[in-house]
Amino acid sequence: MKNERLLEEIKSRTDIVDFITDYVQLKKSGQNWKGLCPFHQEKTPSFMVSQSKQIFHCFGCGAGGDVITFLLKHDNLSFHEAVTILAKKAGISLEAISKDTKSIEKDELIRKALSEAGSFFALKLRETKDAEAYIKGRGVSSESIELFQIGYAPQGWSNLLRHMRKNGYSDTVIKDAGLAVSGNKGLYDMFRERIMFPIRTTNGSVIAFGGRAMDSSLPKYINSPETPVFKKSETLYGLHTAKDAIRSKGFVIIVEGYMDVIICYQHGFQNVVAPLGTSLTFGHLQRLRKLTTKAVVVFDGDAAGTNAAKRSLPLLCQNNFETKLLMLPEGEDPDSYLRKNGGEAFGMLLGKAQSMMDFFFSVSCGGRVDTVREALTLIAQNADSLAADEMLTELSGRTRINEITVREEFRKIKNRTIVGGRKAPGPHVSKGKKEEYLLLSAVIHFPEKLDYVLSRLDMKDISDKTVLSLFEKISAAAGRNDPGDIPGGAGEEERIMFTRLSVEPGFDLEHADRNIEDCLRSIEKKKFDERFRLAESSGDIQLFNSLLMEKKKLLEGKKI
Repeated sequence: MKNERLLEEIKSRTDIVDFITDYVQLKKSGQNWKGLCPFHQEKTPSFMVSQSKQIFHCFGCGAGGDVITFLLKHDNLSFHEAVTILAKKAGISLEAISKDTKSIEKDELIRKALSEAGSFFALKLRETKDAEAYIKGRGVSSESIELFQIGYAPQGWSNLLRHMRKNGYSDTVIKDAGLAVSGNKGLYDMFRERIMFPIRTTNGSVIAFGGRAMDSSLPKYINSPETPVFKKSETLYGLHTAKDAIRSKGFVIIVEGYMDVIICYQHGFQNVVAPLGTSLTFGHLQRLRKLTTKAVVVFDGDAAGTNAAKRSLPLLCQNNFETKLLMLPEGEDPDSYLRKNGGEAFGMLLGKAQSMMDFFFSVSCGGRVDTVREALTLIAQNADSLAADEMLTELSGRTRINEITVREEFRKIKNRTIVGGRKAPGPHVSKGKKEEYLLLSAVIHFPEKLDYVLSRLDMKDISDKTVLSLFEKISAAAGRNDPGDIPGGAGEEERIMFTRLSVEPGFDLEHADRNIEDCLRSIEKKKFDERFRLAESSGDIQLFNSLLMEKKKLLEGKKI
């Protein structure tokens, strides 16, 4: 696949400046070209393109390489896909690209398997009248079925498995693609008796699936597990069909589910995407930033929708998105509302979407002073000083508090928000328990991290009773609802902690993985230090020596 002569031919026929200009607005700067980096947020251009050397480099985030590297990184493609696209643009025969499966990267083989599975599911939907009638009965047109490549996974344990094997795919590839799982009797199909929604990259490649149960007694949705080609926290459903409309309209509509996207699209709202059963993440916003920084976020009209909206505010502020929020009438989601009321009524609702401050005050239930402080804490996370300034003026006008007083209080909160490069936890954090609070906050803001945190964190090591109780409730609710929602049965103290951490994360959401790892290692070290102290005081030489070896591993940066 990686034929050096072919790659050089592609690059020689592709001018990197002309190519990147389709993605980034470049201006001449001396011998080079300069623009805002598409790979990280910046206000001052640090992204340089050298026409003479045919390379790019960002002095802000360090990204760099040739035209192939740029396309790989920008569009999240496999090597094979990027080369194929560039070869077409350069007028090079695709026969020059080797199709020998053995030489294609593992990722590309997984993508091919997923594409084959998508074709299988689409065929089965056409062949299964009950399934086709079900999805059309939900208001999905034949045109949408074709556009979104909706399919059906039939009843049975090995329908897809047999098909994939027949088409030459090994069990390893099928499993690695998330299409089958292991059981006592071997592999069996991951998806059975479900309407299938292919999840695609911006260029249309299938990288995962969402499956909706037709049987109401089964879990409503299941998604593909994460694979080498699929990261849930970085993927948005519908982005492939929405990208052109987002660019032309200048903003994106963010909804919650597959059906919301499809029904919105049918009614003319084509600039619409949805996260995959999780809260919005930094990765999602980075994907959207390449197209726009304006968003209308639409939430379902229920308690879960309100909680999801509250959780989204800090992230949207930190990433400087110009955002309006729309809470639908009680019991409605975009799918149901559009089918009942039509596109004109939905468009009128979108026009009435609230600013962050309006929304914040509409859902806040605390006292006036506490609400203002929480609003100031939210504004303090805004990366854009001009946007923050505008929000402070709006806050002063809404609360009728003197603007000078508002700004003085804002400066106090802003000064204590950052501690050692990490945002400080809320005021209720007990000394020595910071890591527990930060891990709980991470799970609230990134529900998909729950399994990993619990795989490393022993509940017995949590010393704060409220944090422990919340972890237990969130863990117990996993699989039934979003771990980021306020868990059922939460007491008043738990609700206060949960909502405060939702508004004030206590850490930079952009570096969530690093903060989670730091906290877990800190807790592991404290636990080890206590064991070491007890072994030393008890005189247990054998245990003491064993712990010395563990300590050496710890200092070398290995988990113990």
